[in-house]
Amino acid sequence: MTEPEPPPSIAVPELRDYHQINAEIVRRLNRGETHVRLEGVERQRLLVAGLSGPWEATVELIGDAGPELAAGMDAPGIVVVCRGSSADGAGSGLKAGSLFLHGPTGTAVGYAQAGGLIVALGSVGPRAGLRMSGGELVLSTSAGPLAGEGQTGGRLYLPTTDVGPHAGWNARGGVRSTVDAALRARLRFS
Repeated sequence: MTEPEPPPSIAVPELRDYHQINAEIVRRLNRGETHVRLEGVERQRLLVAGLSGPWEATVELIGDAGPELAAGMDAPGIVVVCRGSSADGAGSGLKAGSLFLHGPTGTAVGYAQAGGLIVALGSVGPRAGLRMSGGELVLSTSAGPLAGEGQTGGRLYLPTTDVGPHAGWNARGGVRSTVDAALRARLRFS
């Protein structure tokens, strides 16, 4: 018996509107798909934003994502994997779920993050974790100025080197520590 072919990818340039793209993601998740692939994302904003539900699945983005990727996501069983770069505000307001950013990311990754997990494998712009109140934010390669600015909760992992000035400025809570070998092994990145 042969394995069924996976459903076709969502061609972002064909739908163009993030409302339609996100609605198509939800339709596929409701059908029980466990892997949804978006191709040609090319700076499309608000992809996977506001996604909320009980699904267990991976949403994979091929290309460079635009602003506010996975903003406000509240879906504990969803793992979003961005294979390209991501623009400003990736994971802003994240409540639940996981976001893995393989390329460089812009300003304010994890802005107002309240829960979930964000792992940035590439370089990160300024103000990562701005006003973070919960969850985990892992910056593995580099962090721009003001990482953890105004942090009130959650756990911010900073690289051991290449951290911009004023990390934790005006923070009133939360934990800031460095990415160590144990965390790298747990998250399976090097």
